Amino acid sequence: MFVSKIAAGIAVGAAVVLGATTALAAGGWTIVTAPPTGQDAQLYGVTTTSDSDAWAVGYSNAEPNGLDAKAVIDHWNGSAWSQDAAPSTGYSTNTLAAVSASRTSDAWAVGYSEQSRGAFHPLGLHWNGTTWSVSAALATALGGQLAVGVADISPTDAYAVGGHLGSAHTGLVAQWNGSTWTQLTVPLPDNNNMLSDLDAISADSASDVWITGTDLFEVNSSDYSEEDYSLHWNGSAWSIVPMPLNPGTNPDVGYAINALKANSPTDVWAVGDEYNLTTNTGSTLIEHYNGTAWSIVTSPSPGTGADLTGVTTSNASNDVWAVGDYTPAGSSVAQTLTLNWNGTTWSTVASPDGSTGASTLLSVATTPGASIVQAVGFTGSSQAYNPLSLQNG
Repeated sequence: MFVSKIAAGIAVGAAVVLGATTALAAGGWTIVTAPPTGQDAQLYGVTTTSDSDAWAVGYSNAEPNGLDAKAVIDHWNGSAWSQDAAPSTGYSTNTLAAVSASRTSDAWAVGYSEQSRGAFHPLGLHWNGTTWSVSAALATALGGQLAVGVADISPTDAYAVGGHLGSAHTGLVAQWNGSTWTQLTVPLPDNNNMLSDLDAISADSASDVWITGTDLFEVNSSDYSEEDYSLHWNGSAWSIVPMPLNPGTNPDVGYAINALKANSPTDVWAVGDEYNLTTNTGSTLIEHYNGTAWSIVTSPSPGTGADLTGVTTSNASNDVWAVGDYTPAGSSVAQTLTLNWNGTTWSTVASPDGSTGASTLLSVATTPGASIVQAVGFTGSSQAYNPLSLQNG
């Protein structure tokens, strides 16, 4: 069975909601109010340039079928979150899935617009230090796919990835050169020309860009499954870097990578979950690249359905954060999950939840030298979600 966990994740919504002020804290994490509340809003991505400059993006006011969603852009100024105006796209449905900033005057947010049910268009927004504007060039470069990830290296160098649409999608990569977006040619997995997709992107320099994806393969004559793989740009060429293979041969059990963080050519983290579609359960998955190969790193996995959706490196390579959610044993309500790497092991760190319903974290970010780690997601119940923002530091 071919499963695209991402397609389910960025479209209309799954998740959780807020209802607290800056009072509730756990394990160093504190809930900080983020707008808009009472508008069925969810935050999918966060990026920071300093302790006084961060962006979070998502959507609000979606109908049960996902139509009429409004793009949400929140800004952190060092003391509070406020909602920024999103530019008009010409479409009634707009969702933002990821955001990345290289400096206070340069940021990109990506997602998709929908003119009618199933008629998707890639969406790219650019921040120039004053206003957000729509990038028609990004929509053209990723045409036919959803924009699912972005890595902003500098005002003249950024990458975006698209995927999750169509019956013959292979995922697309585009690069920004300061004036326009251009679709790039990247290598495809050697899987007999079957489907492949792209999921996440991270870059720590112009010569060190990483992308993760999935490719379909035949398990037997009647069933298919998918494996993860990564693409690496070393400044002169793209190459495929294999990732650990799924455990066993059950097509309903596999690995899914949701996010990654590139620190250097010898230090890259990827997080997600090991899922079992038969039992509808999952456990945390963390992989590390050491300059030679990817390997699975043991991680705690509480409850019956744990999933990691964001990862960031804090002030040192021995201080890494991963976030997501888990379902406690005997419960059906998701709760926030935060894990920390101390250079030797991963451990669970207590984190607060919203006041009602379920709570989940979808993205985490910080900046080298900063003291605040930002994590975002949502909390509440279906069609009544609120943004969830946690800070550590």
